[in-house]
Amino acid sequence: MKIALIMLAAGNSRRFGSNKLLYEIEGKPMYRHILEKLMIVAEWLEETECIEKVECGEHLEKQNEEGYKEEHIECNKVIAPLGEIKGKLFKQRECYKRITVVTQYEEIEQGARSMGVNVYINPHPDEGISSSLKIGLKANLDVDACLFTVSDQPWLTIATIRQLITLLKTSGKGIACVSCEGKLGNPCIFTKKYYDSLLSINGDKGGKAVITAHRDDTVVLKVNDVKELTDMDVKL
Repeated sequence: MKIALIMLAAGNSRRFGSNKLLYEIEGKPMYRHILEKLMIVAEWLEETECIEKVECGEHLEKQNEEGYKEEHIECNKVIAPLGEIKGKLFKQRECYKRITVVTQYEEIEQGARSMGVNVYINPHPDEGISSSLKIGLKANLDVDACLFTVSDQPWLTIATIRQLITLLKTSGKGIACVSCEGKLGNPCIFTKKYYDSLLSINGDKGGKAVITAHRDDTVVLKVNDVKELTDMDVKL
């Protein structure tokens, strides 16, 4: 299953009083906290999806001519050094191209591009979050599923993102989202069959209406730490 990672970063931050996505937390702009975590998730996805695709078997340890142990991986009965395979997987960090950032801000555009991810400008951010959602989705219509995350949750963990993806893959459901204390939140993942429904959303609305209409096809990951899913709307 090919999954795109879409970060929405075009909000107007009206309650914050300034562009909160550029507000520094622990020495870096807020948006970079999520983006850097998505990059790590992208590396993990690229590795796991490629291994699944070629149906790799168990890792093997063999001694080379000098007597040192080398780690190998068995792929369809062909033995090759694991480092060689991984080198091909991560050549030029192409895995980061599965990340899409949608923003209205030049600073975020430049920063994200320098990190090797895809960036799209939202020319009409006042039309609400649905406008960013649709821009990100239209750029990834060829993938099996899209994970959407906002960029003002700096304490969201890599572990939670990975668990959500794994839950979607193993559940057989078409939608996956997180929740805390009974309240649904971001990130969310939608498989391809819901793309048309997402593209029909207008105004300052995300995918919640689609989730509500298809709760029987939605799997929910419960997050214990409320801080992870908290949108940061005030300065520390």
